Amino acid sequence: MNYSKKLTLSAGMAAILLSAFALPTAAFAQSDSMMEKGDGAMMKNEGKMMEKSGHASKALRGKISSVQLESGQSRWIQSGIWVLRASEDSASFIARINMVGADGTSAHTHTISRFAAEDIANEGDNYTITGTATVTTSGEQAKDVPLTISVMNRELVSLEIDPAALDGHFGQGVIYGIVSQSKSASMAKDGAMMEKGDNAMMEQKLARTNVPVTLPLTRGFVNGSEVFYISTEASDKGLADHLTNVTGSRVAYSPALAAAPPGSLANIYAFSNGIAGPGPLGFQPNVADSQPGDAKYSPLWRINTVEWQTGKAPRELRSEQEVLDASLAGKVKITFTDMVVNCPFVQWEGGSLQVRQDKELADDTAYGGGQVLSIDTARMQVTFVGHRGFAPDGSTIYYIATDASVKEVADALGVVHAARTGSALATGAASDLWVFTNGIKGTGPMGFQASVAGSDVSDDAYSPLWRILATTWSDAGKARFLTTSSQISAAGESGMLSIEIAGAVVNCPFVEA
Repeated sequence: MNYSKKLTLSAGMAAILLSAFALPTAAFAQSDSMMEKGDGAMMKNEGKMMEKSGHASKALRGKISSVQLESGQSRWIQSGIWVLRASEDSASFIARINMVGADGTSAHTHTISRFAAEDIANEGDNYTITGTATVTTSGEQAKDVPLTISVMNRELVSLEIDPAALDGHFGQGVIYGIVSQSKSASMAKDGAMMEKGDNAMMEQKLARTNVPVTLPLTRGFVNGSEVFYISTEASDKGLADHLTNVTGSRVAYSPALAAAPPGSLANIYAFSNGIAGPGPLGFQPNVADSQPGDAKYSPLWRINTVEWQTGKAPRELRSEQEVLDASLAGKVKITFTDMVVNCPFVQWEGGSLQVRQDKELADDTAYGGGQVLSIDTARMQVTFVGHRGFAPDGSTIYYIATDASVKEVADALGVVHAARTGSALATGAASDLWVFTNGIKGTGPMGFQASVAGSDVSDDAYSPLWRILATTWSDAGKARFLTTSSQISAAGESGMLSIEIAGAVVNCPFVEA
């Protein structure tokens, strides 16, 4: 890549990245109101709205004309209007579907809007676009409905709406429509679809942007006191699989963590024999050398195994000092390993991760104010806010946030300050996360589009330690919705984006949601 990356955090960028990450609420009034006014109003406004967009994308529109069958008999007559705009990396779609029973009763209308494209395939005049949309009728909305749009020979369009999402309301087949021939297929100058419609849809392009994610807690000891933590990644495949089985929750294999510099690690002592208990190896709980607030605290633990020697009476050890004293006395043998695990603390003596006061999650829920909805040590579980983003290939991922290497960032997010992880910034133990600082408004940390990660679980380079890359459009008016790392690289190399390493490492494990 030819664009530059700066290893220092400028004052201006610091002011941006250390903000409270307030997310604006975007509106869809323009596209929705057009639907409400009817087909004629929508088609009339369509041209006006595209005039201002300036995007070199393909835009098509047409009528819906279809019959929905049940048991081989006509059940519903479907008509309406649709508008599609697509480029190689983004798409917007709106439709109005009028339905009436084959006996002339039960007439009603649906609208499809807020389409979020997940995959776009194009060959000549044929398009297949998959994603999710909001389907509305009688004021009720069904969000995140799977939808596949196919355009065939630039003559015919088909809509496949997941039957399971709407109790089969649209049947098991597809809805067909005709591509209008009254306008040129490329409508960039013609105006169609939406300066406010397309861009406003992009403002709320994603559904389920914030979801609750519940993870199991593990009990341990620090300096004689109980602590509770989660396990999310391990540098050793066997250990990752073992911890997944023990906790009942995915612990991802992250070989990149093996590259974590010694200065970024804390020590954990895992017992391989002795007193039976809830520890990961079936014996007493693990003992860590520090907790949040201690200068040497890190969520990255170097695993040290502890084995009671033959003839020595085992007892429960609750601090690193007790473990070291027992070793000096010849009672236990400590084996230092190269294995690293990511085990962020959730609750400890005198503190815990910040619990959000507002526990109601919505697509515009702000990042700040804490990352935890509840901590339940009786049930041994914690519920985080899972944030939606994109993997390098554009697929959807969810992640949580537990700690940050820069205190101001940690305070803004409501997570632990873990300064030691900052030493991993310029190493292979950290992975890139592109965070947009301007452009298309959306649900990302800075109030713009969702972030894109440089690696995904199952990639050798995957790491929960995210090297924040402040990603800025040189001309925000020409911003496009980017969902893949290759799109970002291409935009950076062309000068459309400037990308700076922001100087902070944020621990954001990918989670299953």
